[in-house]
Amino acid sequence: MNKLIKSIAFTAAASSMMFSANSLAADQKIAVVNVQQVISQLPQMADVQQAITAEFKEEIDAMKKLEGDIKYNMEKRQRDEAILSKKEIEELEAKIDSLRKDYGAKAQPLQQNLKRREQEEQQRILMLVKEAIDVVAAKGEYDIVIQQSAVAFAQPDFDISAKVVEQASKK
Repeated sequence: MNKLIKSIAFTAAASSMMFSANSLAADQKIAVVNVQQVISQLPQMADVQQAITAEFKEEIDAMKKLEGDIKYNMEKRQRDEAILSKKEIEELEAKIDSLRKDYGAKAQPLQQNLKRREQEEQQRILMLVKEAIDVVAAKGEYDIVIQQSAVAFAQPDFDISAKVVEQASKK
């Protein structure tokens, strides 16, 4: 009997907490935002890609020239193998190996620098998006803004992504 009373009391307490929690949740204004979609729609992203490409243009062009030289020499070796002497073939192979080593030595640092700059710019864009979310949330008086990927379902009315794109595009 004592266990039954405790069980009933516990159930009543839990039910009252659930009702009060539901009423609190009903009073909150919630929105969702698709950050990836926002980032992809920002005009600043195109500017970032152009800036990075311009910043590393000389290095990228040098790498393309090396690729072309390697390809040319490999084709030359294959094409002219029958008319080249053994010494000329060895010299051509040595040149190809040297070009490949040079390419390898330059490619990895270039890739690392490109990746580092892209990450820096992505961080800057993410901060811009975060600021835009804060502004939109304050204007719309939202209590909570949730990343859309963390939500199984949300009514389209709750999605503020377009407003965030508009706000972030102003900067």
